[in-house]
Amino acid sequence: RPGEPITTKLHISDSFGQQVKMDGTDKLPVTVSARICVGSCESTEAGQGEVTFSANEIDSNGLCDVGVQDKVLVWPASQATVAKRAVRTYQPLLTLQHAVSAPLQGVTMDPVQLNISRLPCNDDEQFLQASASATGVCEACLEAEYIIDPDQSQCLECPTGGICNGSTVQDFLLETQDDGSKLNLTILWEIIPFNVVASDTEEDRARLIECPAGYLLVRGDPLNDLRPQDDQCAPCPATFYSVRIASWFEDNQTLVSNTLAGALTGEKCEPCEPGAVCAGGRSVIPKPGFYSAPVVSDNAKARRAYSSESSPHSNLDVGVLGWWSTGALWESSSAVRGRAGRKNGRRAAAAAGTVQVFRCPADACLGNGLCAAGRTGPVCGLCKKGYAMAQERCELCAEDVGTTIAIGAIVGLVIFSVGYYLVAWRAFFTETPQERHLVDKKRASSGDHSAADDRFVLVKMFENWGWATFAKRISVYHRWFLNNTKTVRGMLTANEAKKDNLPIQGLMKILIGFYQVLSSFMTTFPIKWPEEQENAMKFTKILAFDVVAVPGPSCVVAQFSYQQKLLMYTMVPPAALIALVCPLMLCMVLGHFRHGGWDKHLKYEAVYANTWQMAVFFLFLYYPTVSVASLKSFSCQELGAEGNLLQADFSVACPMDNPGSFIFIYSVFVAILYPIGIPVGLYFAMRSYGIPQMAAAQRRQAISASLISTFKRHTSSSEMEHLTNYLGKGPGDDEKSQLRFKKRCRTLFKNMDEDGSRTLSAEEIAHQLAKLDMAKIEIRALEKMMMTYDTDLTGELSMEEFEPMMADLLATSSKFDGLETWDQVAVNETQMRLLFSHDWMQQEEAFHRLQTKMVREGEKQQLVDKIGVEIQKSRQTMHDKALEADSLSKSVLRNRLLFLADQLINKGIISVPQLSWDGSGGEKEDLARLHVGFLFKNYEVT
Repeated sequence: RPGEPITTKLHISDSFGQQVKMDGTDKLPVTVSARICVGSCESTEAGQGEVTFSANEIDSNGLCDVGVQDKVLVWPASQATVAKRAVRTYQPLLTLQHAVSAPLQGVTMDPVQLNISRLPCNDDEQFLQASASATGVCEACLEAEYIIDPDQSQCLECPTGGICNGSTVQDFLLETQDDGSKLNLTILWEIIPFNVVASDTEEDRARLIECPAGYLLVRGDPLNDLRPQDDQCAPCPATFYSVRIASWFEDNQTLVSNTLAGALTGEKCEPCEPGAVCAGGRSVIPKPGFYSAPVVSDNAKARRAYSSESSPHSNLDVGVLGWWSTGALWESSSAVRGRAGRKNGRRAAAAAGTVQVFRCPADACLGNGLCAAGRTGPVCGLCKKGYAMAQERCELCAEDVGTTIAIGAIVGLVIFSVGYYLVAWRAFFTETPQERHLVDKKRASSGDHSAADDRFVLVKMFENWGWATFAKRISVYHRWFLNNTKTVRGMLTANEAKKDNLPIQGLMKILIGFYQVLSSFMTTFPIKWPEEQENAMKFTKILAFDVVAVPGPSCVVAQFSYQQKLLMYTMVPPAALIALVCPLMLCMVLGHFRHGGWDKHLKYEAVYANTWQMAVFFLFLYYPTVSVASLKSFSCQELGAEGNLLQADFSVACPMDNPGSFIFIYSVFVAILYPIGIPVGLYFAMRSYGIPQMAAAQRRQAISASLISTFKRHTSSSEMEHLTNYLGKGPGDDEKSQLRFKKRCRTLFKNMDEDGSRTLSAEEIAHQLAKLDMAKIEIRALEKMMMTYDTDLTGELSMEEFEPMMADLLATSSKFDGLETWDQVAVNETQMRLLFSHDWMQQEEAFHRLQTKMVREGEKQQLVDKIGVEIQKSRQTMHDKALEADSLSKSVLRNRLLFLADQLINKGIISVPQLSWDGSGGEKEDLARLHVGFLFKNYEVT
């Protein structure tokens, strides 16, 4: 190998092959020369690459050690440029010749010649020669350098982003961790030709082709002659990240930067996701309350470009750093080059990948990829073994679940039995007034005048069966129950008037509705609630009939799958309704066989009403729970690599992605049956009892009363009605009755005209009314009524003005007595026409008031006449409305009148008082209130 020392050792042998040496310490009187020649050493002139040294003595042992001369082997080589690439050519063989300087004891010895072949320089050495045609030796590269071909190239400066060992550029990157330790990350280099512009030559250089996730590949455009030693992997800066491997061979090179300055700004890194903290590199740490799924990596990596054999290249999974992030699968490979030259390899593009951060359920994610106690799985939405989901919280369950199930079953059975009796069977076993009357009648007919037997029905029944002891025990419990429920039973058995004064059902609906809404706050508002408030919300879940969501029972149902829970929730309504109908079915069967008809049993009405009441109450109570359970199957969350999962159970894939599955089909069915079907069913139940019709009738009656009272207030007053009562009947259609009316008017006029002025003032009319024993007289009301008929605007009425006023008052006051119902008004065309054509806006009266004021204040006659024109227009409008009313049919007029009433209500001219279900609808309303009154009786009628 060029540069290594010549270490030949020689000795002289005689003809017998024995080594020749001197006695004692004397040396042989000859020396041995050494000469290295190109070709043969026959020429006496030194040639290229020759090395000659002759002072090599033969020691006393007869050995000649050439190595002591410390002479190194140099090798002649020549260098030429071929296709812009420097190519070095070496002499294939050299000759090493050793000769003895003089004959030994008269014997001349021939020189010894050896052929020398060149060994290539070591992997960490370069061949160094003074000039292109001089000899050279192998010399070691520095540790901060690398070499591609020791025999052809020179030692090269290590790239900025590489780690060199004097031979190669290492395929790893040292990353400093938070604790100060170093983490090896794999990077890849390849050997490619590089054009040296200064010398217009081509040399091989190591170029960066792949950086790990979290880094950008900084490598300049070859056309710009960026120095290869500037290649490096630059980490994404803070507030940015990357979870993909940066590959030179990726389409569009989305993670390759031409400049280090651009890479340091994060120009091609992903911006940090909301809900996460990015410290730079591939670091994506979810904040508390947020979650990101693990990155799944399975990459075919690029191989080292200067290795003749491929080797696997592993990728760092971001998930090992303490958080979860999600990315797409991708593959990449590079061209593989060997010493013989460049070899093309497969190059696959790296697919885009970003971290998706998702909001977690309340208090589920603690941040930094950690779940709250008892939680696990995607978005920490599942409970660990030994925990159960209750009110969106993972509650710790008892270790002995079997004991919990047994105790829960016993307690639940007792509560169910007592509740089932009180809700469904109490009406069947309670003695009705009809039964009490029949018993009293039988006892009276048999001559039994002893006190009535008030014992509990079950006590009497068991005594009749011969179970006296059991009946006695039942009697004790029954008395205890009666003594401790006096107040409640008194409220429940109160008459209708007392119930209306104390609306228990209304208060119960408000209370239940309030706590059902309160219990939903934990799922609706994902915030941290105070512990006391959270415990209260958990307990109120019972009022939504969602017992399994309460800690304890939830540990039992935690063993069930989502499908089983869905079936359990949605099968409760039909099971409960069947249980509620059982007493009614028994009552009907007994009535059919014992009393001759399905509805002939004495308790049929009471049981039928109780069944309706309890069924409606149960549906109202359970509606929120069953509706939420029915709709949960359609609430899913896309979690990136985790998939589209069901929010109600993150271990179940979204049913909407599989429309043919049982869960999806069944969920669609129950979503129609319960959230839509229950309100629709209750609506039609109320329609079957005529509740909308009764409400409309009540409202029409109130509108009718308001129209009539307002009409009477506009067209008359108490003072004028008192006066018309004194006058008697109005003018008839015949001439004789009209003459009699005029005579009565003149007589009344003369009696009231105290000053003989032939005009009546409001004070004179009031004085006459006082004589007729009218206690309270409003002068203003009299003036208001007189104003319409005071055509000369004097403020007093003449006989010609007084007579039509009294005729009109008698005509209108006789039409309404104020006690009419809507049904009566709706068939009386005269009354409807009066109401329809009335001046409800009181425009004429307003014009009269303005005109009178202007006359009194001495306004110009032109303005007064203008107001008079407006009065005539108002009268003409009322006349046109009267004509229109005459032309309308009764049904059309009725509808137009109701429409007019709605307009008057909106304008505030008439008002409708608050209406309630007070029994005014008669027996039909009482029956509706008894059966389905829970739904409507505590609401106003609208």
